Order: sequence, then C-alpha cells, then structure tokens
Amino acid sequence: MTTIRDVAKRAGVSRSTVSLVLNNSPLVKEETRQQVLKVIEEMEYTPNNNARGLSSKNTNNLGIIIMTEQAITTAVSSGYEFNSHTGLTSHNISAGIMSRLADTGYGVAMEYFCSVQEPDDLPMLIKSKRVDGVFIVGSPYSPKLIENLKNRNIPFVMVGINSCEEGIDSIMADPGVGITISMDYLYKKGHRSPCLVNCPRAYRSHYTRKDAFEKAVHKMRLENSCWLLECKSNDGESGYKTFSKFWEEGNRPDSIIAANANIALGIMRYLYEQKVRIPDDISIIAYEDSMLCSYATPALTSVNVQKELMGQKAAECLLARIKNPDKKPEKIIIPPYFVRRDSVANRL
Repeated sequence: MTTIRDVAKRAGVSRSTVSLVLNNSPLVKEETRQQVLKVIEEMEYTPNNNARGLSSKNTNNLGIIIMTEQAITTAVSSGYEFNSHTGLTSHNISAGIMSRLADTGYGVAMEYFCSVQEPDDLPMLIKSKRVDGVFIVGSPYSPKLIENLKNRNIPFVMVGINSCEEGIDSIMADPGVGITISMDYLYKKGHRSPCLVNCPRAYRSHYTRKDAFEKAVHKMRLENSCWLLECKSNDGESGYKTFSKFWEEGNRPDSIIAANANIALGIMRYLYEQKVRIPDDISIIAYEDSMLCSYATPALTSVNVQKELMGQKAAECLLARIKNPDKKPEKIIIPPYFVRRDSVANRL
C-alpha cells in the first residue's frame, strides 16, 4: 500500500507538504502542488482518513440523527406489524444524503434518537465526538435539542417534513402546500365532502396541514361538509382505528387526504373490510409518496415531496457550513409534485 511517505519521497518534498496539499492549504506554491498531485495520481495514493483525523482532530465522518417518537428498543425495531412505523421518509432522505457525500471523502454514521423522551440529552455520536457535523432528520424533537446542539458548537442541518428552525440551516418540505394541491385536485374532480386524517399533534406538520386544510375548505365553501381527524401515531393501526371510529359514527366523506402512506393504508384496510370500494365509493390521497403507495391496491394517488432531493440539498448545505462556519443560515423549501394513480375517481 502506498503511503504518504512514499509520495513525499517520489515528489521530493516533505510529508508535511503532501499533507498540506491534501488539505488544500494555500501555503503551498502552485508548482509544488501540481507536482505532488501528479505523483499522487501516478501512485494511486488514497489518504488514510483515520490517520488524517487523528492529526487534524477531524473524524471525516458526518452523523445522520433520525428523530423518533419513542426510544428504539429490540421490541419496537424488530417487528413488521401493522403498528410499526415504516421510517421510509428518513430512509429516503438518508439515501439522498449519502448519494451526495459519495465522492467527498466523508463517511456516514447513523443513530436513532428520541429527543422527546430525553430532552436534556444528546445523541451518542455527538457526545462521543465521533462526527464533524450532523443531519437532524425528521421530528418530533424538543426545543432543548436545538439549544444543546448550539452549545456544542457542532455544525448541523435540520432536514425533513416541516423541519425548520429560525437561524438554523433547514431543508424542508411544506406539508401545507401538499394539502392545498390535494384539495384543489379533489375539488376539480367533483369531490365536495373531504376528510383530512392528520398525523399526531407532536409533529409540527400537524398544525401546518390543519391550517392549509381549513383555508382550502373556507375558499371552497365546504365548511358544512368536511371533517378533520387526527391519529395518535404515524402507523397503519392508528389510521385504521381513527377512521373506523369516525365511520361507525355514521360519517360519510366522499374523499380522504391522509397525512402519510402508513395512515392511508390503515384506512384502506378498514374500508376493504367494510366492502367500501376505492375509488368507486370513496377517493383517497396520501401525502409523502413512497413505494408503499405504488404497492397498494388500488395504487395510491400521492404528493411526492422529493425526499432524496431534500437529502442531497442537506448534504450540500452541511458541507458549506463546515467550510464556512460564519455563512448566513439557509432555509430551502423543496417543492412537491402530484402523482396521479388509481385511488381518486372523477365525480363530475
């Protein structure tokens, strides 16, 4: 294996000069820089990131901290039951992050963390100083988490559905826009009795969706023929139970907007058991498109929030923050697009 010593010997410079070149130091003359880079290419030298990290006090790793509703345990994480959260949003965002970091020299470490249950604590990746910066993916999280991250003086980026903090780099989707798009589409298709099945109140997106739904209802003058429900959790079981109680009370909407695919599938299971046909009898749209939406029968019409793109933009933002700690904070809202599948009927 070629070492930094070998490169320095062939290039006729010291090891410290090679190190300066690898770190893009302005202290090296351009002629020397080009000479060293040529030798590195000829010898196919790959820097040892662990050794570089020890000498520079950098780890060359970035952390993906995935926020959870409850602490991850073996009992919670090992099952594939209907009361399990699929975690596809964090998975897709993480995939986008890693695709953008592929050629940067940074490695990635991942940790699940429940800030709500441990508001004064920090993820182990941060406490053990194993990363140079972190992505805070998703919610819910406590306000104390943001304060603790600032106090640690570690570069970080918020990324997810409605994940935004004032003065903090934030890459987000606006769920209110998704509700507006969905309501407009349903209205144009002749639906006049919509029902929003929202996520739990622990999520900030709950309130953004609620506000957007109420504004759309008012604009369309549907106040007397609409419903607003909320689930206790972001899983299929909660969607099933919430909607079954509502349906058994005699309510009959002509369309449903679900906060995510998990909730939508729970509703669809209940309607299937009642022999209610989708979309013949009732239409349904899921926010936050995923593979689950195309697997469903019928395939779910959805709002795609471009989760992979969110991850890519978050990676670019964190790299820029590490390079320039004093740069102005960014707030980037990724626009959604509508995916028409089979779960909405034309009632005109």
